[in-house]
Amino acid sequence: MLSKFVNKIYPILLSETRKKQFEKFIFFFAIITFIIHFILIVLARVNNISSFNDMNGRIVDPIAAIYTPFSIILLYEIYLLIYYLPKSITIYLGKQYEIIALIMIRKIFNNLSNLSVAIETPDRLQINSLLLTFAGLIILFLLIFFFYKLSGNKPARVDESDCKDYKSRRFFLIKKIMAIGLIILFAILFARSFLELRNVSSVHIINIVSIIQKMNNTFFDTFFTALILMEVLLLLFTFDLSDKFSKVIRNSGFIVSTILLKISFRTEGLLNVCIVLVAVAFGVAILGIYKLFEKKL
Repeated sequence: MLSKFVNKIYPILLSETRKKQFEKFIFFFAIITFIIHFILIVLARVNNISSFNDMNGRIVDPIAAIYTPFSIILLYEIYLLIYYLPKSITIYLGKQYEIIALIMIRKIFNNLSNLSVAIETPDRLQINSLLLTFAGLIILFLLIFFFYKLSGNKPARVDESDCKDYKSRRFFLIKKIMAIGLIILFAILFARSFLELRNVSSVHIINIVSIIQKMNNTFFDTFFTALILMEVLLLLFTFDLSDKFSKVIRNSGFIVSTILLKISFRTEGLLNVCIVLVAVAFGVAILGIYKLFEKKL
């Protein structure tokens, strides 16, 4: 009964067709929001509209408009994360790392736009912080490459028919239920964040970035908390399939990596970059050692 209900709901929310439709929607939505944000900034620069300036009366740099579409693209990455949860745990975790990388790129664009309109010459601390973020992004990109390299080219599981036995099919069904729960949570958090825009009293352009940033911090903090709880449940359910030491450590390590990523949302600057790199490096190391265990055994 439950299996039939889940298999009826799941394709509506997370099928390949739905994924392509959502991809098209995000593509056009990102372009539209970028154009609107950019036009507002251009109008402010041309007509010197004070209400479109930042809180200090400075005109916002057009580079700041990039922040908005990147925030929209992040929504698609979250959808992909949920989409791959039942199919592949490693790809699912890899999508978490991709989300963090996009957030870091978005921060770089925001910092660059702030520096480009700064009245005073940037001090050494600001420049060093930006350069360290650049270096952190490169290292993060490299770590994500190694993570996918270690995960191999194993095709993602498509449906229960790809499972070998009853226990595997039941575990796949459980992951489907979790994915449906996450997509519902995703929709609720997105709707709540969108409704918060109604409480904005001013129309300063700089508020667009700060409001999105505040919404995202709340969104990702809550969402990653849900991911941690889901991963703990997955760890418990995997004991029904296998109690191999290497798999227990691997799945536990992935949970630790996700927890560190959640902590990173509450930090700024160099500390944020360090925590993100440690989280991803830990995930890569755990996967690498797990692969060595599998070859040895």
